[in-house]
Amino acid sequence: MYKLVLSFLFIIFFCFVTFSQSKNDYKWLFGCNIVKKNVVKGVIIDFNNKGKIDTADFYDTFANHNAQISDVGGNLLFSSNGCLVMDSSFQLMENGDSINYGKTWDKYCKPWGWYPGTQNSIVLPDPGNISDGKNGYYLIHKRQELEATPYVHVSIPELYFSYIDMNQNNGRGKVIKKDKTIFRTSNLVGGYLSACKHINGRDWWLIQMTQETNTYFKILLKKTGFSVDSQRIDEVPKFVPRLGQSAFTPDGKKWITNGAVDQCMIFDFDRETGLLSNLIRVMPQDSGIFYGVAVSPNSRFVYLSNDFDLFQVDLWADDLPGSLEHIAHIDSFPDPSFFWSKFGQAQLGPDCKIYIVSSGTNTCLHVINKPDEKGKACDFRQHSLKLPQVNFNNCIPNFPHFRIDEAEICDPTITSLFGDAVWYRRDLKVFPNPSSGIFNVRLPDTGPGKLVVLNLEGQLVLQKDLSNIIPEVDIDISDHSNGSYFIEFYPDKSTERIFYSAKVVKLK
Repeated sequence: MYKLVLSFLFIIFFCFVTFSQSKNDYKWLFGCNIVKKNVVKGVIIDFNNKGKIDTADFYDTFANHNAQISDVGGNLLFSSNGCLVMDSSFQLMENGDSINYGKTWDKYCKPWGWYPGTQNSIVLPDPGNISDGKNGYYLIHKRQELEATPYVHVSIPELYFSYIDMNQNNGRGKVIKKDKTIFRTSNLVGGYLSACKHINGRDWWLIQMTQETNTYFKILLKKTGFSVDSQRIDEVPKFVPRLGQSAFTPDGKKWITNGAVDQCMIFDFDRETGLLSNLIRVMPQDSGIFYGVAVSPNSRFVYLSNDFDLFQVDLWADDLPGSLEHIAHIDSFPDPSFFWSKFGQAQLGPDCKIYIVSSGTNTCLHVINKPDEKGKACDFRQHSLKLPQVNFNNCIPNFPHFRIDEAEICDPTITSLFGDAVWYRRDLKVFPNPSSGIFNVRLPDTGPGKLVVLNLEGQLVLQKDLSNIIPEVDIDISDHSNGSYFIEFYPDKSTERIFYSAKVVKLK
């Protein structure tokens, strides 16, 4: 009987863990006050409460370095601005001062409370948490210094980590390791610090490149710490310093960079080995100095931003460079607080929307409301979200995709955010695929609905209104040209606002 009870409790626990959703990215911190240094009003977006926006007094400002993490329930644990670590009450964590200490720290952190450089910090859970119950986190970050010889340049010779133990101070945490070297090289490129879960669902991959070389470092964070390997990519010219951003697709199959020199580079990524392959370049219009990148929840569309323009690339298209589409040009809307609301770095939110921060200090965020949609159907709205406080240029949280192996990349309980409806995608079963144009679609057990077939341009090819409850339906597009199509099913009564889709290929 005792063993039976234990088994029953284990099953309940396993089901809870399996079907609950990680909320490590549910608290977003923004903002600084560069007018009055001693009055630091921060901005908080809480996705636990359908996007409630609030303000709070922060110990220090936020700028380009913006890294934070919440627990799996969405409760903020700590944050870092590149100068220090703040606890959940926005106060200095024990031993959390002097992160990235050096000449640049003295020049920027001491008088101004912010550290220069974009996408140079990220927080990852300790993979050892899974097996031994510890509650620790790695803050991975880069220290940079301005060097005068042999020429004036920014030097980043090391990738660092600091370790935060959240079991200390009654759950408020303590920094127990600070500015520890992961590896040292000639000179790392500033920014481009993104992460992806290993295929084992526990460890973490990071990729870093050096300035003026074609060497890529593949860093694996494991239970036992860090291991570092490198890969030479001959198709890539030597890197030079630039301002840009990198992102993995939510399914972890591609790694993408968008920068001022090489602009957009799209690699296939192997989550098991860390191998980068099959480089494809896309060259959007060059119209600015700040560059951002984010990927839609279904891993189909890449959004590339620079100061004045936003573009979309279709990763499912046969010709990626040819799929480049211009989404919007800056409308030069003047922000009453500071500067024009230009396009800067981007981040996919837990509500399946993409948020783009301005590359100039002001009080707004741009929003892609339907990033899974092709072209301008993505519903991009400039200066859509008004913040109650001033936000520094390119100040946006840097998160990995925590839910990469979960049933939903986004949270299906968030049915609205700031008054707008949200739809969530699930897989639709279609076979045979590829075929000559006749496909059998296995419908979900959701009742009547509408089935549509779209081409790669998003144009309607076929529509069926299914008033009866049937398990399967045949689709015939044999009269249409060969290529890729999308089959989507929208239930008539979907309280969770979920739709189903699949990509199919028609051959001769």
